[in-house]
Amino acid sequence: MTKEINLDVNIIKKNKIPVLVKSSEWKKLFDKSMTKTMRKLADKLEDLVNEEKEIIKQLKKAKKEKKKLMNKVLKLSDEANSNNSSSALIELENTKNRILEVNDELDELRFRLEMLPKEIHDTNYELLKETIVISYEDITQGKKKINYLDKEIEAIRKSLGEMWEEKFSKEKRINELYLYLHGTLGHEETDKMDRRFL
Repeated sequence: MTKEINLDVNIIKKNKIPVLVKSSEWKKLFDKSMTKTMRKLADKLEDLVNEEKEIIKQLKKAKKEKKKLMNKVLKLSDEANSNNSSSALIELENTKNRILEVNDELDELRFRLEMLPKEIHDTNYELLKETIVISYEDITQGKKKINYLDKEIEAIRKSLGEMWEEKFSKEKRINELYLYLHGTLGHEETDKMDRRFL
């Protein structure tokens, strides 16, 4: 980033600014003109957003698995008690161990899911700051270019006006000369001269 800007940290929440990489308006304006810093932040933000989606999927999957395992525990407990089945007891123990593993997975996923919104917000905030800097650089350069083009257009307009005047003046002179020659030499003689000189 070329300049450090002072931007209210709560601006994203206050102005309901979306995650920039999800905004079609932002993409349209900056997708093809990103700086290296913007690209790096945008990629990081994309990764964080995708990670959040993936964790939500994994959480659903893990909750579903835990529910199945809990139902399995009830069935195996009933089988072990009713039929005094040692194989049911072994499977029950394995199922309980798997539930503990799934609980650990759920804890890790929930913890990561709690951390992600802040990381997404912070990265989005940094990308917004970079976007503002780049926007104002583009605006400044654009205004300079517009001023230059205005001067060029004015010069061309003036030059074009002078050319039109010269063209009309030449056309008038040619018409006057033709009228004079036709009037003086006559039609037939002027045609001969035209073939000779033009």
